Amino acid sequence: MDRKLWLTVSLNCVLTVLLTNLPFLPGPHLLYLPAQLFFSSGMFLGILGFLLIPIGLVWTIWAFIKHPEPRLSKAFAILCWALPATALVSTTWLANHTRDISRNLAMSNAAELIERVEKHYQEQGAYPETLEQLAMDQPSPWVIGIPAYFYSKTDNAYTLSFTQNVILGFNYEVVVFDPSGLHKAEGELTTLYDTGLANWKYYIYD
Repeated sequence: MDRKLWLTVSLNCVLTVLLTNLPFLPGPHLLYLPAQLFFSSGMFLGILGFLLIPIGLVWTIWAFIKHPEPRLSKAFAILCWALPATALVSTTWLANHTRDISRNLAMSNAAELIERVEKHYQEQGAYPETLEQLAMDQPSPWVIGIPAYFYSKTDNAYTLSFTQNVILGFNYEVVVFDPSGLHKAEGELTTLYDTGLANWKYYIYD
């Protein structure tokens, strides 16, 4: 197969990786819905398309044996198994790593908001009931798949949290900042994971 066909296959695989990891890339939350659609569709098609991989491999071998000369059908044969495999790896293994990066970015971008909440406590003697009391524009997490931070006042202090998609929107990661250290996982899974930053922990909601 000539360079043009290899380039076609490579570009399609790279584009698949980019689109399926869009929720975990830096950017405005205006792309939130299409990003979630690409990620969930990529995971679904990757799992479903996994069944097509043997067919695609057989088709590829047959195409190369029957047609030694460069043909576009060879690219289609390769993409038949390469795209599902790429989508599956991208939305499972690779997404675990890009999700770590987006989590760290969102936690870092929450520093100003946390500082203002603590300043309100020092000045007023109590934490704000809502973020609107801070009289400031809420900073953006600046992650496409994280539209905003969620604030909740508790009996002991407050929590600041955000979520990330994990599996088709049914399982998602909940990242929580709690200065009191009284983190608690909700849902069926109760394991709390360290984030590497003080007072930040996360869990997978099922």
